[in-house]
Amino acid sequence: MTSQLERRYSYSEPPQRVQEVLTDPEYLRDKLRTVGGPRAELVSREEDQHGITIVAHQGVPDGALPSFLRSTLPDGLTVRRTETWTSSGASMHADVDGVPGTITGTMSLQPDPGGSVLSMHLEARVPLPLVGGKVEKAITDGVGRLMDTEYQFTLQWLRDSAAT
Repeated sequence: MTSQLERRYSYSEPPQRVQEVLTDPEYLRDKLRTVGGPRAELVSREEDQHGITIVAHQGVPDGALPSFLRSTLPDGLTVRRTETWTSSGASMHADVDGVPGTITGTMSLQPDPGGSVLSMHLEARVPLPLVGGKVEKAITDGVGRLMDTEYQFTLQWLRDSAAT
């Protein structure tokens, strides 16, 4: 069983500019510091002829976890996220410490009359009998909130960088 998450975000900038920002090391550090939670860090950012690979850790405090997970993860959890960007978009893979599951997905940036649209399709898979679906739902709900927060942060970043 898997739980799926779809998001679409509109930007007033063209796709190339949005991708430049989403993969910029300064932006990534600021985003993680602002919305990444406890223990958040940019682990690496590597660029080669194939694209840009970003590895980041993000923390989820125990207070943000559903009650049925708090007892098993009293210190919260850490999400280890890898994004691989190419000219056509990105693939994403994340593991969650303490939970035997993964989050995978794709992101696509497309031109739009107003600038661009970032479309995301993510799937959470937690192979646990009886509670796997419940954990997947908690993960996709949490990731959805995080993506919405990151979107708002990115809009502000774009506004601030245009002003300078």
